Amino acid sequence: MAQSQAAKLPRDFDSGPIATGREQHPTDWGVGWTSLFWGSALVMAANLFLWFWDYEFAFTKGLNSASPEFTMYYRTLFWGELIVLGAFTGIWYGWLIRTGREIANQPFSRAEEVRRIAVLWSIIGVTSLSIYIEASFWPNWDGSWHQTLVRDTALTPTHIPMFYFFFPLSVVLALGAYIYGNSRIPALYSRDKGFPWSFFLLISAAVLECMEVAFNEWGHSLWISEEFFAVPFHWPFVAYGWLASGMFAVWGETILRLFEIEKAEEVANGVTPAESQAVAD
Repeated sequence: MAQSQAAKLPRDFDSGPIATGREQHPTDWGVGWTSLFWGSALVMAANLFLWFWDYEFAFTKGLNSASPEFTMYYRTLFWGELIVLGAFTGIWYGWLIRTGREIANQPFSRAEEVRRIAVLWSIIGVTSLSIYIEASFWPNWDGSWHQTLVRDTALTPTHIPMFYFFFPLSVVLALGAYIYGNSRIPALYSRDKGFPWSFFLLISAAVLECMEVAFNEWGHSLWISEEFFAVPFHWPFVAYGWLASGMFAVWGETILRLFEIEKAEEVANGVTPAESQAVAD
């Protein structure tokens, strides 16, 4: 298969030049999956920071939104999250677009395409982690917080990490995954093939989740103040969950592409379908 071929990466725009004493394969842990490890580590580090921040300050500094302590510990956190996300988005998107244009018309090997698919899977994996964090741990903490305490602002200690960091982060990661695939995997995601339904579903899920923030706050402010999970203005959260399954479509279509690459590799090496089946048996 293609991953048995050494990836020739004299200039790698995705993970940098690799120089070791042995052959590099596109699905080695330090090649195609580097983005998954670093991305997941950064998301988990941010989650742990926000987690311990709330454990430390939620009940001592976060109960009164009009207090100077709330401004210092939570409004500052809110603006810090937006600034960090804005800077990360601008730098990452700018890098993806610039390097994507540079390599758009350059030929690449089948092994390199396998590596790029692994990088795309890594980005989708980090997106999955972000969606999991925002849709499991933080909503449960948020629900218990608001069932116990009356909200006096939309910027509560549990809302600030969930609504204003992880929700937009998922949008940034989902859209970034498409930008990456559009320039690096033209066989599937080039512009002439149209906008893929898989990314449409995944990106729509993340955007819907951000839009639901405004609907949620309107509902709790003017309709039902108590935090019941089954209230009507929480229903779109369920739709978001179904739309997010578009990430499985991304994995599915890239798996099919890997089979095509494997077939092309066998043809290039002069292996007939009968011989390939005999080896598999």
